Amino acid sequence: MIEALLHRAGEQIAPAIARAQERKTPVLVTVSAAIALPEDLLSLLQRAASDTTHCFLWERPADGFAIAALGVTARLSAHGAGRFSEIAAACDAVLRETVTDAASHSLGAPLFVGGFAFAPDPTQDERWRGFPAGLMLLPRLLVVRREQSTTLTATCMVDATSNGAEVLQRLAADLRSMQRWGACAGDERANDPIAAHYTAAPTLPLPVWKQAVAATVDDITHGRLDKLVLARSCTVASNRLFDCGRILRHLRRAYPSCVLFWIGTPDGDFLGATPEPLVRRCGRSISTAAIAGSTAPGTSAAAARALAQALEHNRKERAEHTIVVRAIAEALAPVCEQLDVAPAPQVLRLDNVQHLMTPISGRLRDSQHILNLVGRLHPSPAVAGHPRAAALQLLREREALDRGWYAGPIGWMDANHDGEFAVAIRSALVRGSEASLYAGAGIVAGSDPEAELDETRLKLQPLLSALLEL
Repeated sequence: MIEALLHRAGEQIAPAIARAQERKTPVLVTVSAAIALPEDLLSLLQRAASDTTHCFLWERPADGFAIAALGVTARLSAHGAGRFSEIAAACDAVLRETVTDAASHSLGAPLFVGGFAFAPDPTQDERWRGFPAGLMLLPRLLVVRREQSTTLTATCMVDATSNGAEVLQRLAADLRSMQRWGACAGDERANDPIAAHYTAAPTLPLPVWKQAVAATVDDITHGRLDKLVLARSCTVASNRLFDCGRILRHLRRAYPSCVLFWIGTPDGDFLGATPEPLVRRCGRSISTAAIAGSTAPGTSAAAARALAQALEHNRKERAEHTIVVRAIAEALAPVCEQLDVAPAPQVLRLDNVQHLMTPISGRLRDSQHILNLVGRLHPSPAVAGHPRAAALQLLREREALDRGWYAGPIGWMDANHDGEFAVAIRSALVRGSEASLYAGAGIVAGSDPEAELDETRLKLQPLLSALLEL
């Protein structure tokens, strides 16, 4: 497979250099091929993480779909109100100067992977260094698994001064490294003889957070807004380095219906298992879901059913959910010729919590870049509040934390502007032996501060369990 891919790349590199000389601009070379199904893409990334500057994982275990990306051919970042359109334009600019093989073209390769912070402005929190307001990466190596079919895409950039033989040599080194990572046996970290010890503490005292909830309920009662999602954070420190592969493997086992994600950078790792889609685009077809309203999972099947039924009939939770459904529909209606919203929510059952969920699908009027849809939908009332402007202003005053990439869009897109983004909740920022966890609760009329605090505890549990290896 490697020799065939290198042969194909060799056929593309010479015309790409000629094009770069003619156009006086860098040119992207992309080649793809079918490969044998790897044992586990998470294991491959875990082995490769120490040898590459960036890695990315996107996995829907229930659907048999996964993406593993290694290294960086192009890094595109932006901040400010226009960050989604700026990065979309930058990606298109890279793709305009591309020499690609037929296999890549049929697959929509190459893919860009990455995400966006919750807020459009550059972070002032040192913990989020290396995670700008918007970041999409064009990986050097990309493995995509669709059920039992797996493809490998390799990319490289050439310019007018490039030496074709040297470019091919670097590409060969990348491919042989990946072959080596895939052949390594074992995917678990060796048992550390040192007993693990952890400390965990909220970044904002709990009484202060509950006071913020009470003040928000007062704002809603007086008509200043309809809903506000107040997030809080806690920090977990260990006497050992956290193992991102082990954390993600725990999340995969516990939450197979969620999207597993991991973006690794030289400055830290952002990972999680989110139940909340933002948008998926395939041609002119789009899909998403409104998720808002929560209850406990129950300690037995009968208890879970009773709690789910109570959730479906809870006026406060249904009101919170309706706000999110309406906002998503209003954001998508102007670009859709058809929009289908399920008539009633269903209950999404997870190991640690149950949510109200309303599926939404549609057909676009014309070809919309997926990042245009992301910009329309983010931030939804499920993670910010409603009305959006009033909620965002109040969050800056009341939340007392920098969310970073928590509750921001994370995902991937291809050369056809198709792709998938999710809302990065149930997530953690891991930096060595310290991890920052985030959770939010939707505050509406009638919210009780103690109950909302309990809701955030439910939402923090997945990452706490994974970090503490429970």
